[in-house]
Amino acid sequence: MRKILFIVIFFYLISSHAQKYPQFYVRHNNDTIQCEIINFSNKKVNLIANGIKMSLTPKLIKSFSSYTPSGFRNFTILKNDKKNFYEEIIIGKLSFYKVHTGNQYAGILPVMVKNDKIVYLNVLNPRERIAELISDCPTLLKEWNDTEKYKTSDREEIVNIYNKDCK
Repeated sequence: MRKILFIVIFFYLISSHAQKYPQFYVRHNNDTIQCEIINFSNKKVNLIANGIKMSLTPKLIKSFSSYTPSGFRNFTILKNDKKNFYEEIIIGKLSFYKVHTGNQYAGILPVMVKNDKIVYLNVLNPRERIAELISDCPTLLKEWNDTEKYKTSDREEIVNIYNKDCK
């Protein structure tokens, strides 16, 4: 009897949790379609909508939102790259995204965007690339260049400080 009660409670919690976080995709004409996301990469999302299994690419949709074990996540195309989906991490004057390549060697690529310019940070010189993006904020740039306060792995912190303190 306890086992049955546990199973009922477990399925209730799962179904109520899923209802709080609907999954959906958005077409280029801004129609929003409820769906179940099966899996995704930077090039396509596999899902079920209205009982139909589909694979959609950035040519067909402009964004999708999914609830995963690590939380609710939004993915979108960018103005200057309509061939990839980018996970939105921080959106602002300086934005931070991640690209899920599905490639076991490349994995997840960090990306910053400012004035619609896309800057990949998985290269040999990410420190210089970040310095260029924050060059219009002298105080933050000085801390970035002249001290050991920030590491290149502090990307999200740099983006948050830039968006908060730099006008």
